Amino acid sequence: MTMEERLAAIGPRLRRQLDRLYGQHGGAGALWARTETLLRERFAERHAALRALDEARLADPDWFVRPDMLGYSTYVDRYAGTVAGLAARVDHLESLGVRYLHLLALLKAREGDSDGGFAVADYLAVEPRLGTIDEVEALTARLRAARISLCVDLALNHTADDHLWAKAARAGDPFYRDFYITVDAAEAAARDAELPQVFPATAPGNFTHVPAMGGHVWTTFYPFQWDLNWRNPDVFLAILDVALRLANRGVEAFRLDSIAFLWKRPGSDCRNLPQTHYIVRALRAALDIAAPATLLKAEAIVPTAFVPPYFGLDEGEGFEPECHLVYNNSLMVAGWVGLAEQSAALPAAIVAASGGLPTGANWLSYARCHDDIGWGSVLGDLRAIDAAPERRLAAAARFLEGVDGGWARGAPFQGDGAVLHGSNGTMASLAGLESARGEEEREAAYRRIALLNALAIASGGLATTYMGDELGLLNDYAYRDDPERAHEGRWLHRPAMDWAALDDIAARRISGDLRALRAARVASGGAGAPVLVETGAASLLGVACGHDRVFLNFGAAPAALPAAGLDRLTGAACDTAPAWGVVWLEGPR
Repeated sequence: MTMEERLAAIGPRLRRQLDRLYGQHGGAGALWARTETLLRERFAERHAALRALDEARLADPDWFVRPDMLGYSTYVDRYAGTVAGLAARVDHLESLGVRYLHLLALLKAREGDSDGGFAVADYLAVEPRLGTIDEVEALTARLRAARISLCVDLALNHTADDHLWAKAARAGDPFYRDFYITVDAAEAAARDAELPQVFPATAPGNFTHVPAMGGHVWTTFYPFQWDLNWRNPDVFLAILDVALRLANRGVEAFRLDSIAFLWKRPGSDCRNLPQTHYIVRALRAALDIAAPATLLKAEAIVPTAFVPPYFGLDEGEGFEPECHLVYNNSLMVAGWVGLAEQSAALPAAIVAASGGLPTGANWLSYARCHDDIGWGSVLGDLRAIDAAPERRLAAAARFLEGVDGGWARGAPFQGDGAVLHGSNGTMASLAGLESARGEEEREAAYRRIALLNALAIASGGLATTYMGDELGLLNDYAYRDDPERAHEGRWLHRPAMDWAALDDIAARRISGDLRALRAARVASGGAGAPVLVETGAASLLGVACGHDRVFLNFGAAPAALPAAGLDRLTGAACDTAPAWGVVWLEGPR
């Protein structure tokens, strides 16, 4: 299918979103003409290798929903110092069977505090200490040769306050002033009264007084992150242009950062509003026309009930696809609750709620990531099975923070004493490897790590490992001595890669377990939405993966399986899951 044929076929879907968003402005035809021109110009610049990739992906639209699609996530500097250094370390990713690489906070951030790099000062440049955009383009070629797709963050909700657009707005340029949202003190106070706060402890409120802007700028996250005014169609065109230019550099996937917050409406919490979905559907349609090899991934860290629309919806004119991938954050949180409680109840509820994916969509599953464990995201799910979910989650948080003397070594994040928020820690430290004394305790920690990795892998999603978790890296307490990082507790679980640890006992064990789980999933043919298997045991979770059944024991005592079979992980007949154990029974189901 040629680009012109895609424009004819997909253009009506794109135009429908633009009319929904901006039709009331008048001149919708002029906006469509500008959009069409932009698509043609950027496609004309797309070089042959990427056009060939487009054709391959169009011929195999479910390429990212495959049993062997496992991912890896890291910061460039924490992994290998620079983009060039990372290119020299692609062999490690290949050894793990990685097919998807998410490089966090790659684009140029503001000077000083930058929310870990997510306050972007230039979408089309790389953080100078990491390298250049030309080096990123060279890296994408190396990754394509290894069948690894590169994902970068695209911050849709805000820019840094020193972005070119923000500088022009501060200087009085009316065109760029309308890229942001500025209100007077009274309106800021009224809006703050109805809006929740993202970082109540370190960045309270949702507005920042900026005299040069003549009022209070909307800043949902930090004062230096200015929210974009998506009611302005020029913002849509500017962000679409950024996405197309980066796709032409070889970027194959975008993590849409802070996606739930895009549209602002008085009287609402300004989260998950319908217009937010129209924006993302428009971006999806535009990329499907001009760069169809490109994936969109929603960072929608929201209650499970709000997640399905980020895959797309049929609102009367046929199904309108949105994001190819959505984080299954609730599954990650549920896994840690399961460990803390020695119960499979919440993991089972989330697995059951994670089915029914539309065609051409998949979960992004994971056991840990660069962010905290946000306990509040599963409150809605827990209310269905527990009358006091806040108390239950607070108990899980205390357990993972080692308050009651258990094996976990986490730390609270952004708690203000009244609101349930999050917990920090590397996977290994949270699972008990840091506190382990003796071989028996270390073995228990290894099993808990494998258990959570199995939950992500057996559940069928694009299961992604956060850097260092495959080696069992422990909490990095040194961040507390760094003035630029000490205020941000999430650096606890963002240690630098320890390449010398590749041959350590922990690294060999954990990486070996990961490879075995990946091989079992490939052998089972499992990918896509998970299916719950009833087990009859409180601690035992059952998940159907392809033609196999996988059993995960969240308890500290062995649990009998509902049926015996041959375990792919050990090659032995098995009828019992050991404490913290995983049993991958060969089919048929």
